[in-house]
Amino acid sequence: MRKPPPSTMEQAATDFINSRRGRPAARPLPSTARAMERVLRPLARRFGVGVEQLREHWTEIVGERLAKWSEPETVQRAGGVNTLVIRARGAAAAILQAESRRILERVRTFAGDRAPTRLRILQGQASASFKRAKPVDQADVKPMKTSSQVNEGVEQTPEARLLSELNRFERAVKAREGS
Repeated sequence: MRKPPPSTMEQAATDFINSRRGRPAARPLPSTARAMERVLRPLARRFGVGVEQLREHWTEIVGERLAKWSEPETVQRAGGVNTLVIRARGAAAAILQAESRRILERVRTFAGDRAPTRLRILQGQASASFKRAKPVDQADVKPMKTSSQVNEGVEQTPEARLLSELNRFERAVKAREGS
């Protein structure tokens, strides 16, 4: 079946609506990540990689073994020289110093032209890398042997002596606190 031709009233209404139609819908805003990338990319090219990017990829840069004992702290820029400051725990500082050339090469591969050219290693506790010990649940604590149980064994092993001393220490603390 054919449609009948539109009446003049319908044609006039369609023309009226088409002539007074609103503006087209606004384009959606770009995602925040995309907008930030447009701002940060030129800055990264100009000033180099930041310490946060190094922290994110620290395990890949120095290896899992050294990443447990160290973390990048800051990137210092002075006199055109970029220095990466690393906080390392204990003897790991000496190992990092020995591996400094390899670490700088890996950082340069990761960061590009503006990568740090020197390392400065500080010895101390690296905060984010180390997991804090979780609190011990009292249900998990095994009761200690008494000194009489320890003394039952003929031979005093180092473990038995340690238990004996710990029991003695526990009694002294309780006596001091009046428990």
